[in-house]
Amino acid sequence: LFRSNHAIESNSKYMPINGHYINGFIAGDGCLAFNTKDVNFGRMSLQISQHKNNKLLLLSIADYFKSSNKVYYHDINSLQVTLSGIKLWENIIFYHFREYPLYGTKIIRLDKLFLIRELMLNNKHLIKKGKGRIWNPEVKAQIINIWNG
Repeated sequence: LFRSNHAIESNSKYMPINGHYINGFIAGDGCLAFNTKDVNFGRMSLQISQHKNNKLLLLSIADYFKSSNKVYYHDINSLQVTLSGIKLWENIIFYHFREYPLYGTKIIRLDKLFLIRELMLNNKHLIKKGKGRIWNPEVKAQIINIWNG
């Protein structure tokens, strides 16, 4: 039975993870997502799935991104970590991809997320409505076009 012993620091097979190593998992088993539904519109997420025996590896990846997001069962034999939240993306994930470029087809979605990020900087995507703020409909439409385009 294979276990992710390489994710245990005290194990002789320990292999420290770095950005390039993690990007390999993102390119192969990851998903870059953007929610375009009204509930949670604008939520960016990075999901990585692995076999259930690789829980320690997924926990190490979550730790690498300084995320408190939990690893959970995706189905009976696989686990998934979902990294989301505007602060996590703004303070850690975007910087990760600047330092460690992503290669492969997922770069298309990542480029879209960077474009969308530019529209969301400094809350330019929000307008005042009463005492609160809502999405600017023009910016929202522009974001949907970027993501679906």
